[in-house]
Amino acid sequence: MEAKKQEHFRVGVIGYGGAFNMGQLHLTSMAKNEGVQVAAVCELDAERRQVAEEDFPGIKTYGRVGTMLRNANLDLVTIITPHNTHAKLAVQCLNAGVHVVCEKPLAITSAEVKRMQAAAKKNKVLISTFHNRRWDGDFVVLRDLILKEQIIGRVFRIEAGFYGYGEQGTWWRSNRKISGGAIYDWGAHFTDWILNVVPEKITSVSGYQVKNSAWKKYDNEDHSEYTLRFHSGCTVTLTMSNLSMSPRPRWRVLGTQGAIEDAGGKYLVKTLINGRQMSTEVPFSESNWDAYYENIFAHLQGRADLVITPESAGRVIGVLEAANISAAHGSEPIKPAFV
Repeated sequence: MEAKKQEHFRVGVIGYGGAFNMGQLHLTSMAKNEGVQVAAVCELDAERRQVAEEDFPGIKTYGRVGTMLRNANLDLVTIITPHNTHAKLAVQCLNAGVHVVCEKPLAITSAEVKRMQAAAKKNKVLISTFHNRRWDGDFVVLRDLILKEQIIGRVFRIEAGFYGYGEQGTWWRSNRKISGGAIYDWGAHFTDWILNVVPEKITSVSGYQVKNSAWKKYDNEDHSEYTLRFHSGCTVTLTMSNLSMSPRPRWRVLGTQGAIEDAGGKYLVKTLINGRQMSTEVPFSESNWDAYYENIFAHLQGRADLVITPESAGRVIGVLEAANISAAHGSEPIKPAFV
C-alpha cells in the first residue's frame, strides 16, 4: 500500500480492557508523535470507558465501532481485542477509509489475512500489526550478531521458546477458539523474530502439540512446538510450553562458525577468530517500543518505509496456522499460505 501523505492524525483504539492496560499504552505511544491527537476509544464496558476518559481528558468514548467510525473522524485506529475478532473489526475500519493497526497476532487464519490485505488495498489505507517487540533490545542484538556482523557464519539451526510448568489462566487467551491456541500468543512474537533472522523462503512447517488432560479449565494445548524449514536447509524449532519442568535457553543458535545462547540479560557467543575458538558475552541493548508508532506515522507522512508490513505480518500467521494444521495431522509437514 502506498499511504496517502498527511501531517495530522486523529487516532483511537477499539478495546480498553484492564488487562495489561494496553489501550493506554498504545494511545500514550501514539501521542508522543508530532501531529497526533488522541480522539476516541471504543469499549463495551462502561466502567472502562470512564477510565479512558480519565486517562485522556477530552476524548470521546463509544460503545459501538460503527458509531465511532461515523462520528469520530479518525485517521487511524488500533484494535486491541481478542484474536478471533481482529479480522472482522479490521475490515470494517478499513472499509471506512481508516488506517488500522492490530495487536498481534494480525489474525488467526490466512484467509482472514487475505481479506484484511484486500480491504486495505481497495481502500488505499494502511494495515499493520503491533509487532513492537521487533525493537526489543535482546532481539536487536541477536539480529545484528547474526545478519550484520555474521559472527557465527551461516546459521543452520535455531532452538527457541519459553519453558515452564503450570496451568494457564482461565480467560479468553486460554480458549483455543478465541485465541487460536497457545502458539498464537508469545509464539507470534517469536515467529516474527525467527522470520527476520532467517530471511529466506519457507519450505515446510511441522507442528506437535500436547494437552495435559488433568487441566480441564481450558482447552488450549499446554505444549506446542513447530519445526520450520527454510530453503537453505536452516531448521528452526520453536517451543511454547507450560508443561516443561526442564528449562532451556530462550535462544540457542548454531552457525557454521560459532554459536549464540541466551543467558538472561546477555548472550554467550562462541566464534572462530584466526582459527581459534573464542568466547565472549554480549549484553542486551535497551528496548524501544515507541519506535513502532514512530515508524507508522513517519510512513504515513512519506518519510519512511513501513517496517511491519502486512506481508511480513501475514507470514507469521501462515506459519502458526500451518503448525496447528500439521499438529492435527500427525505432524505432517505443511507448506504455509505465505512462504
